[in-house]
Amino acid sequence: MSALTTLTVTEARLFMRNPTSVFMALLLPSLLLLMQGFVIPGTLEPVGGDDPALAGLRAIDFFVPISITVALVSVAVTNYPSAIGGYRESGVLRRLDVTPVGSHRVLFAQWMVSAASFLIAITVTFVLARVAFGAVGPRNVVLVAVLIALGTLTMMSVGSLIAATAPNAQVAYGVGMLVFMACMFTAGMWTPGPMMAPGVQRVTGFTPLGALTQALTSAWYQGTSELAPFVVMSVWAVLCAAISVKAFRWR
Repeated sequence: MSALTTLTVTEARLFMRNPTSVFMALLLPSLLLLMQGFVIPGTLEPVGGDDPALAGLRAIDFFVPISITVALVSVAVTNYPSAIGGYRESGVLRRLDVTPVGSHRVLFAQWMVSAASFLIAITVTFVLARVAFGAVGPRNVVLVAVLIALGTLTMMSVGSLIAATAPNAQVAYGVGMLVFMACMFTAGMWTPGPMMAPGVQRVTGFTPLGALTQALTSAWYQGTSELAPFVVMSVWAVLCAAISVKAFRWR
């Protein structure tokens, strides 16, 4: 078994032993979706409006792609940075850096565990939405998959920016939660994108998760997406990754 495989298996076990990580990554997105559908009045009624492509959809339908993006941001900006911050605080990164294993493999292992937990969260969220609310599948599966892949790269780059400098797990988790709450708004958890005021929708479209949610909603229910969200996410991914590499501290 290679060093990277061993580290990945170990990271996966540590992840499953952490109730907070499991809750944030696997349970929170689904719970938020269920709360929107069963607690918030009117979410199971058609939204109406002038756009015939969206008028027949219910408010809860818009929360399906939103919940997927919430699952992504939960993993990328809370679990991942706090794990790296904890390793920095305890000296794990410093010690591994002088061994043949190399501390960089810890980052790769964390990325793989994060990707796996995100895929599980997507599956759980969609199955619950399908069973509980009769949600429909994406109209353009390929485009949705491409958007999720780019969104994952973008948000993991944002998370890497936090992980690069946080001195310990507590700081990383605290900063990550602030970013998480901001992303919840831009993703449309409080007001779905198509139901936002036009000005607010334009502004949130320049944020990484806002761009992803808007594009994902369009691809999911209309089968198309504009080019702008791809550009926005790509710019965020490149900038955050470049700064993270420059600023990363191993100790």
